[in-house]
Amino acid sequence: MSGDDRGALLRRGRTHRTVRQEEAHLATAATDALTVEALPTPYDVEETVTRPLNEHEREHLAVCEQALHGFRRSVIVAGKALEVISRGRLYRETHRTFVEYLDDVWEIRKSQAYRMIEAWPVAAAVSPIGDVNEGQARELRPVFQTYGQEAAVALYRQVKELRGERRVTAADLAEARAVLPPPARLAGPHQVRDVLTVAVNEGRAPRLAPPAPQVPAQAAEEHQAQEAEDGSVTPNQVDEGAEAIATLDAALAQQRQIYDRLGGGVLAAALLYDPGRGDYLRRELRQYANRTAYRMRESAGDQDEAAAG
Repeated sequence: MSGDDRGALLRRGRTHRTVRQEEAHLATAATDALTVEALPTPYDVEETVTRPLNEHEREHLAVCEQALHGFRRSVIVAGKALEVISRGRLYRETHRTFVEYLDDVWEIRKSQAYRMIEAWPVAAAVSPIGDVNEGQARELRPVFQTYGQEAAVALYRQVKELRGERRVTAADLAEARAVLPPPARLAGPHQVRDVLTVAVNEGRAPRLAPPAPQVPAQAAEEHQAQEAEDGSVTPNQVDEGAEAIATLDAALAQQRQIYDRLGGGVLAAALLYDPGRGDYLRRELRQYANRTAYRMRESAGDQDEAAAG
């Protein structure tokens, strides 16, 4: 196919997609969002297949593209729709590659699309318990892969129970995942509940711990005043100390997430994909890790000097 012919085909494809997107948008606005069960099961089509889409494939493409109009509302539906289009190569009439199709039709980055494809089976597994977003599903996926679906569901259920009325976040799930023992030491999904409960009681999962009981304002003021009279700490120091502990808790949770996410060949993949950007990010991460370590040592040194004085 010549360059002119291909350009004409792409232009017709874009126009056709625009019309179909407008029609699908109106249809989606008038009806409820598609469910994951309404989408076809993902299937593979060989790279060598160049024939036009058949009737069933066109139907599959239409329903998947309709689902993608609401992808910000449901990572389950959108992720499955993207997998069907990718594996079935349903884009092949108008685009050479899945990446071209994503960029041209949906303005979705390749990395985001594949995160959604990876997330949807996890999100679907825990959906009876509660809707999860892409970030939450990403934290559950290693549990899903390493320990199995039942363990991932058990972990999400226990985190949700521990959080009570508080919203479950991706950081909560990351902390819960970090305290799981190696697969060989986990007797089964039923043990996940006990593992998380023990971790909370031992202080290894502070995000999942129940909120501290509220002390009546008058009692708190009297307690702070008594401490001040005893020469220990002032009310301001009490407030600053509590805030400092909360800051360190949050920083620790973030550090654990960073440690987990940088495993599994992430750096090698980044350097292969974009060597310049990957090397810059590696140096920046190392520099800030060194700065953090220096700041911690500096703070400890100040405390030692104060105690000696």
